[in-house]
Amino acid sequence: MTANHLPTRLRALTDESLGLFSAAEGFVFLSGLMAGWIYTRKLRETNQDTLLKQCRERVKTIYLWHIVAFVTCLVLVILSSHLFGFASFNTPRLFYQNPLLALILGSVFLQQPGLLDILPMYCVMYALLPLALKWIEAGYRNTVLMISFTIWLITQFAPPIDTISFFPVVLGSFNLYAWQFIFILGVIAGNTRLNKNENIKPRFSLILGASIVILACLSIQHLGWRPAWSDKFFGVSLNKPALGFMRLTNFGCVAYIITLIGSKFPHLFSWPKLAFLGKHSIAVFATQSVTAMILLQFGRFFTTITGDIICTSISISLLYLAAYIRDLWQNKPDKVASNTLTK
Repeated sequence: MTANHLPTRLRALTDESLGLFSAAEGFVFLSGLMAGWIYTRKLRETNQDTLLKQCRERVKTIYLWHIVAFVTCLVLVILSSHLFGFASFNTPRLFYQNPLLALILGSVFLQQPGLLDILPMYCVMYALLPLALKWIEAGYRNTVLMISFTIWLITQFAPPIDTISFFPVVLGSFNLYAWQFIFILGVIAGNTRLNKNENIKPRFSLILGASIVILACLSIQHLGWRPAWSDKFFGVSLNKPALGFMRLTNFGCVAYIITLIGSKFPHLFSWPKLAFLGKHSIAVFATQSVTAMILLQFGRFFTTITGDIICTSISISLLYLAAYIRDLWQNKPDKVASNTLTK
């Protein structure tokens, strides 16, 4: 995701390399999967009231990280514009036109420029998580799935929101009504993971179908192949803000194949260094948002291979630095003692 947000040559390997979907689909799905897995276990060990309290604390944490990232980007954009005498078109114009208004709108999610529009969506998703898990655990999993799918489906036919007309209000690049579906799919997958009798079993017909879909999407993305559909329908199916059905289908097929491979070879996807970043995903995501926001102002840094390598390496190093600091903070003796008493 960090590489995808920068004009680095590494994007040739990271940006939609498996077809028509991006790192965002994986990030949201994995977040839902971990939420479904962890909070289902907590619900079964405690009760609904405790789960509601824990999700409320999670929302508060995500919101605070969003505000920290937002304010940091705002301050750095203002400083760089004064220092260099110009503001890049890659930065939100409200940041340097009216910083106070940007701060007020950003605090209530009405100013969500690119790179700062994922965490607000997570706040809403985690706020609704206790209700979703309550229904799933009560045996209404299919009902939750159908409600979520119906909302996604309606979004596909709804007119897109033209955020330019609402300036200075900017609602972000991700339509919450569409992207909640992939989060809910992750939640259900995480919940199902705790039920040992519901493991996914490989079926030749599904594997063949998924492989054909993946190959077709790879051909569309990398070979310029066009299906025999109208341009309008083709554009809607690839729409990222509304999570078009071809993006969603492509991701689902890749996730299915990876799940089967992972169940057969469980250690194949066990990468401790990446897992360390995942353990502190919110802090890491906030860090990459700030880093990308600043570096995007200076695209010339990436014009040479040397500059590209240096900037990309620094960006990735900052992710580990953020995770390391966050890990130290969580493992402080007083924090550990407090957590122990709480448990």
